[in-house]
Amino acid sequence: MKLILKKDVQSLGESGDIVEVKSGFARNFLLPKDMAELATEGAMKNREKNLAGIKAKAEKLHNESLEKAEKIKSLEKLEIQAKAGESGKLYGAITTRRLADEIKEKTGIEVDRRNISLNNPINALGEYSMLIKLTSKVSAKLPVVVVASEIIKEQVVTEEAEVAEVAEEI
Repeated sequence: MKLILKKDVQSLGESGDIVEVKSGFARNFLLPKDMAELATEGAMKNREKNLAGIKAKAEKLHNESLEKAEKIKSLEKLEIQAKAGESGKLYGAITTRRLADEIKEKTGIEVDRRNISLNNPINALGEYSMLIKLTSKVSAKLPVVVVASEIIKEQVVTEEAEVAEVAEEI
């Protein structure tokens, strides 16, 4: 099925592109979400007329994304504080939502949490790498350093101690 994309679709194309996709993908995903339209003769003529506007809009978005990427990279590293145990393991992992909130707080740039990818899950103290995909062509790589805001003493509970506690309660 031949379609004209109205919006950028990752791994398929950019706004204004003519693409060939399977009919199920078009009917069930692209058309209901208003991401594409059928490539009819009228739509093709309309696309040709609006192509200059589409390209100018795409160029503007690309330049804005480059500026955002530079601003994010200017942080050099993102330091996050979290509660951790003596062994360095965090009490609750650092999520992409929290990373997006930290970026917004420090730079004022709104980043969708789904556009943040991590090389490893953040569940211990240390340094990690995150990739922020702003558009299909623009991304920013930023190191994340997790430090302990509070170190909580870990309690080692043996089976004998649990049995003694239960015996005392009875």
